[in-house]
Amino acid sequence: MKRKKRSLGPGFSEEVAKITTKTGHFKNADSPDWTDVLIPNFHPGQPDSVQRSAWRMVLLSVLCIIVFFMIFLRLFHLQIIHGNSNRVLADGNRIQVKIIHAPRGVIFDRNGRILASNAPAFRLNDPTSEKHKIRRVTREQALEWEVKNDPRFLNLEVDNVRTYPAGEMFAHVIGYTGEISGEQLKDSRFKNYYQGDQIGQTGVEAEYEEVLRGTDGGEIIEVDSIGRKIRTLRLQSPVAGQNIYLALDGTLQEKLYQLMKEALIKSGSCCGAAVAGDPTTGKILALLSLPSFDPNLFTQNEDDGAISEIFSRPDSPVLNRVIGGTYPPGSTFKIISALAALASGKITGNTSFQDNGVLYLGPYKFSNWYFNQYGKTEGPVNLLKALQRSNDIYFYEISGIIGEEVLGDWSRKLYLGKKSEIDIPGEEKGLVPDDAWKQKTYGQPWYPGDTLHMSIGQGFVLTTPLQVLGITSFIGADGVLFKPELLLSGRSKILASNLLPKEKVDLVKKGLELVPLEGGTAWPFFTFPIKTAGKTGTAEFGDPKDRTHAWYTSYAPADDPKIALTILVEGGGEGSSVAAPIAKEAYRYYFSPDKNNLIKDIYIATDSGKTLGE
Repeated sequence: MKRKKRSLGPGFSEEVAKITTKTGHFKNADSPDWTDVLIPNFHPGQPDSVQRSAWRMVLLSVLCIIVFFMIFLRLFHLQIIHGNSNRVLADGNRIQVKIIHAPRGVIFDRNGRILASNAPAFRLNDPTSEKHKIRRVTREQALEWEVKNDPRFLNLEVDNVRTYPAGEMFAHVIGYTGEISGEQLKDSRFKNYYQGDQIGQTGVEAEYEEVLRGTDGGEIIEVDSIGRKIRTLRLQSPVAGQNIYLALDGTLQEKLYQLMKEALIKSGSCCGAAVAGDPTTGKILALLSLPSFDPNLFTQNEDDGAISEIFSRPDSPVLNRVIGGTYPPGSTFKIISALAALASGKITGNTSFQDNGVLYLGPYKFSNWYFNQYGKTEGPVNLLKALQRSNDIYFYEISGIIGEEVLGDWSRKLYLGKKSEIDIPGEEKGLVPDDAWKQKTYGQPWYPGDTLHMSIGQGFVLTTPLQVLGITSFIGADGVLFKPELLLSGRSKILASNLLPKEKVDLVKKGLELVPLEGGTAWPFFTFPIKTAGKTGTAEFGDPKDRTHAWYTSYAPADDPKIALTILVEGGGEGSSVAAPIAKEAYRYYFSPDKNNLIKDIYIATDSGKTLGE
């Protein structure tokens, strides 16, 4: 039996066809407008649309595989190939090394007085600043930054600032420290130094740099992402530099400073120098140059204008006049002339010359200072009287007999015209002229008149105050010249000895002992209770105002010298009236019982570190 086909109701397409478009609800099913409204981009009857979708999926998958493969290669490169170096870089961000700069050794005088020490501070090493500038920061400033969480605090290194308690009174002898320069960094001597390190630039600080400089330490720390310290991983403490003791007597230096300052004002002079030493050892007791400067300005580095002003001043306060200033020695050179004459054998202690006030050499006239000032003559003059009265005529006469070569030879024997190698930098040689030098410098021969001028310390001869102290000490030490030295420890080194018989040295010594006695030229000492010996000097230097350098060099006590002292006042006038009073007051103080009481009041600093010079 034939099954009747079940009717499922009217088809969807048939029903749609029956609906008119007038209602606006539906359109013909075959109309493309209708399909675009309901299913955009739907195109029935196009079977490749499904295939295109499959290709897109394949392409997307390939791209993903390529991207992930590249990421894998990059990770492999970073973690496997360069993994070690990257770990080092990561640790570098997490682990930092902080240098702890070693303090310099402390400098003391012979009595334990501190002349140079250290104050706690920090070094700001800021790589973000212009030219990577490094500067010192005080402890108070560092604490303020730490409280305020200032990022600059993270760049601080533990450091010290050099301080000089006595300021300008010891500036030239102690010197100062300053940041190492680019030129110094190129020097092989400073191969272990780095930008920002402090180094001795002048004086004892420079001379004993290797001793005073310590060994830096360091701290390895772990920090967080912003650079704050988390913990210390390792600590290497710095090793402080060695302390040194100098032969300087701080109280004598202070006294000379006061006396020289007063004398410069009184005489209208700008500059001067004073140097004292033990003639029997060569140890320097005082070394002063004026004008001076405050060395703390260089170490604190806070006032560039003040530092520039020091270097631009016409009176050159940075010049150490004791070792670096060269001057005509005036009549102090007569000590050399006397020794040279006696050593030649052509002159004895009894040889006399008549002083008529003037000596004629052809058409040229050479007069005695006493005749120039007072119009008087001194009659017959032997060596003792010539030294006592500083008689020019006598020395003119003996120089004509012995000649310039002998004068020059004896000058060099006592270390004029060359360095004594004192243990601070900046020493000048001075000048001992001769015919070859004059020919080279002026294109002229040496004239007999040049010899006469040289015999009284005028003409071309130039000396430093330290050299004048040396020839004075040679007499005080009975014919032995010791190397001048600032370091208290160590054996004294002899520069010259056995140059002539002791009796001839004694003859010059006796003449110098007459100078501060009545009738001599050092009249301020006439009533001085301690027996001294010395020589005045008044040196012309071609000044338009006819000013003269004032010299006085001496030692005391005369029979057992403990100190030799040389005073120079530039353009100050006569040595007897300007320089000699300074020496007298210095001796009065040095040999006073009160001085010992003052020394007891000085704070004696102690230190657990090694000390050089004890």
